[in-house]
Amino acid sequence: MGSRAWLAAIAALSLAGCGYAPNPASGTLKCGSSNSCPDGYFCSNGFCWKDGQSPSDGGPRDAAGPDASPADKFVGTWTFGATLTRALACSDGSSSTTNVGGDYVAVAAGTTTVLTADYYCLWNLDLAATGTSTVIRSGTTCSKTDSTVSPPVTYTWHGQSFTLTTADGHTGTLDAQLPYDYQSSTSTGSCTMHFTGPVSK
Repeated sequence: MGSRAWLAAIAALSLAGCGYAPNPASGTLKCGSSNSCPDGYFCSNGFCWKDGQSPSDGGPRDAAGPDASPADKFVGTWTFGATLTRALACSDGSSSTTNVGGDYVAVAAGTTTVLTADYYCLWNLDLAATGTSTVIRSGTTCSKTDSTVSPPVTYTWHGQSFTLTTADGHTGTLDAQLPYDYQSSTSTGSCTMHFTGPVSK
């Protein structure tokens, strides 16, 4: 070992004695039991990522390789296939199944989670352990008032599930349950809303 390298090693050991402060690059440290990571990190696909970073933001990559990440294949605009349907069942007893082929959902790299999906709300998504499907973070809701009708109706959507599955990043399936409540000056109620079918980008 050269004298310069030896001095650097001694300096590193001296600094280590001042306290343990792990600062691994995103995607290089494996998650611990129960998907645990050091403070300031979150677990995605078996590896720890710094808060505010994701496998899709150009930072270090995980074990999938230096130029690939399981999250990369999800980013983009996914168009609903011709057979994708939306099934509604509401508290007033009404129900319907509608073909919504041609609609789309935009998936992007997230800030607090690996991915986001913009459809009714901006849903926060993690990756399942397999790296081939998404898992919604629970607790997300959003509201919007439709003032084009009289009386105006306020809708509040709840993210129950949002599973986008793909192996190749070009074709896949969507299975999402986005129940909602509605309220106006004359009525209130709730509906379940289930999307299922093929998607592509």
